[in-house]
Amino acid sequence: MPAELFDTDYYCRQLGRKLAPEQAWQHFQSQGDAVGFDPSPYFSTRFYKARHRNWNKRGGTAFEDFLSRIAQGRLRQSHPLIVPEEYSAASPDLTGLGAEAVLHFFRYGDGEGRSPSSGFDAGFYRRCYLPLGQMHAFRHYVTAGAALGHLPRALPRDAAASCEAMARVLAGLPRPILLVTHDAQQAGVPILTLDLARALRARGFDPVCLLANAGPLLETFRAAGPVFIMAEGWDLAGFAAAMPPCMPVLVNTAAAAEMVIPLAKAGLDCLLMIHEMPDYIRDQSLMPHLRAAHAAGAGLVASMPGMARELAAAIGGEITQLRPGIRLPPTSLAAFRRLHAWRRSGSGPVFVGAGHADRRKGFDLFLDAARRIAGARPDARFVWLGALDDWAQALAREALAGGMALTLPGFVADSLAWYRVADAYLLTSRQDPGPTTAIHAAAMGTPFVGYAADIGLIGLTEGVGQFVPPADETGFVAAALARADAVTAGTRRTLRRHTRREAGFDAYVSAILARFGQRSDGAA
Repeated sequence: MPAELFDTDYYCRQLGRKLAPEQAWQHFQSQGDAVGFDPSPYFSTRFYKARHRNWNKRGGTAFEDFLSRIAQGRLRQSHPLIVPEEYSAASPDLTGLGAEAVLHFFRYGDGEGRSPSSGFDAGFYRRCYLPLGQMHAFRHYVTAGAALGHLPRALPRDAAASCEAMARVLAGLPRPILLVTHDAQQAGVPILTLDLARALRARGFDPVCLLANAGPLLETFRAAGPVFIMAEGWDLAGFAAAMPPCMPVLVNTAAAAEMVIPLAKAGLDCLLMIHEMPDYIRDQSLMPHLRAAHAAGAGLVASMPGMARELAAAIGGEITQLRPGIRLPPTSLAAFRRLHAWRRSGSGPVFVGAGHADRRKGFDLFLDAARRIAGARPDARFVWLGALDDWAQALAREALAGGMALTLPGFVADSLAWYRVADAYLLTSRQDPGPTTAIHAAAMGTPFVGYAADIGLIGLTEGVGQFVPPADETGFVAAALARADAVTAGTRRTLRRHTRREAGFDAYVSAILARFGQRSDGAA
């Protein structure tokens, strides 16, 4: 049992060097336990020794004592945030395990999203801080989150405390602007919000970021300015009370529309940028929040013309339209060289897709098209950039097992280098307001072929790519192959120039700033 529950990688990170499992266990027994090293994220050696003073009566390590006591049916607490009685009480299906219920948390409970005590709320932590689809909230907290200042559970603050905290931040900022979005996941809207924060800072503004939840980009947000995370327990009305009248507030995405309502009612100058398609907004029950934000005086701005028309009819008020600009993610020369070498390792065309792989992004349609393309061009290779949810991971495993030349780098910072080595971008989304990734590819000279589904770019992509009717898989594959075969150095240069001209980011920022001071009722 000690060998089963001993976490070699975790132990070696404390040690600062890599050891084989048997060597690491021996080192823990002979030295690590004595200096307070932990054998697992779920066991705190120092805590256990302080909590259970009789731990060393039988010799051996504190960890071995813990396991032997559990085997005897005696409750033992291994970590200040793992309380056996509370874990069992919250998990009626484990009552038959008795003292060994705590070992269930070690082996399975953390991965199942269970909370080990009232002091650690796994559901809160996962929603607030973890990448989409990731579990093991407690392990993340112990190994990384605590050092980053993540909370083990929400800490409610009342309006007065929230007002005081915001006032302290604003006191040192001569030109504050509040940027609001739904989370800090590695996805289009949070990345756009970060780009806006940097651009506004370059123009003399002092961004303050307000996130409904956090995510893996949290530290990047913090580098852009002060950050508050609503899920941690802050009071939005308290924040609003601390802000000067008519302070500009830029709310990025309809998913954060509910947050704009009290801010607009407080007299702040609010713009709500809507990047979701109308059907998605209805499916997520966000339309009432848009209506309420409009009624409170927030200005509503949609990304695409069709979105603006349909949403204006749905809310019964004006929605203006402003197509987002594109700021290309930084990519090193080394990345371009590395992927150029990867491209030269094969002779066939390369097709790329991107985004958080789920049904909405059409990852299954991407793989279906890849199989047909490979049937016509056996030397073709395929790349998907972005995280895969559980459904997509199963599809990817099946495709790889079937011999598909599929590369899955995940979410990467060097995406432009991947787009540069591709011959065509396969836009298989069932619903997508942009997507930004297709424009990033075009900025590298790579055209797209897409299904004409619920896509905001339809009608705005002359010279960038082409759409084929939904479900016309034969036509989609033929167009993709034709586009790939037609790519030359000259077509790439032309497409790059066209994209720079049509998707400039500075002009987008200027257009946003010009819209402040105009409330939705038309009054300045």
